[in-house]
Amino acid sequence: MRWSVFVLAGASTLFLIAAAGSEPVDTRLHGAVLFENRCARCHGVNGDGDGGLGPSLIGVVGKPAASRPDFPYSSALKAKGGVWTSAVLDQYLADPQAFAPGADMDAPSPDPAERSAIIEHLKTLK
Repeated sequence: MRWSVFVLAGASTLFLIAAAGSEPVDTRLHGAVLFENRCARCHGVNGDGDGGLGPSLIGVVGKPAASRPDFPYSSALKAKGGVWTSAVLDQYLADPQAFAPGADMDAPSPDPAERSAIIEHLKTLK
């Protein structure tokens, strides 16, 4: 009897995880870890100009590029313009200098899966 209770509990847990869509949660968690290890030393997420070398990234997805009034962006990024969509962020993170030659950021992220995870995390920062 006890055995079947544990099996049922385990199966129920697996079902709930699958139903909740664990992959996006795992991707966002991985993205949060990557962000903390690679991005946070230059970019803040509190929205109060806390970024240090780079601007705060709170709410960055969907915003115009180089648009935070409290940060001195490079002329290259200002001239590039556009909106930070997932696709644009992916291009920028892959090779910031190819995206906007002369931009201040020079920390490319060559792994597409890691860029995707970071972008998914950025979407949660509001």
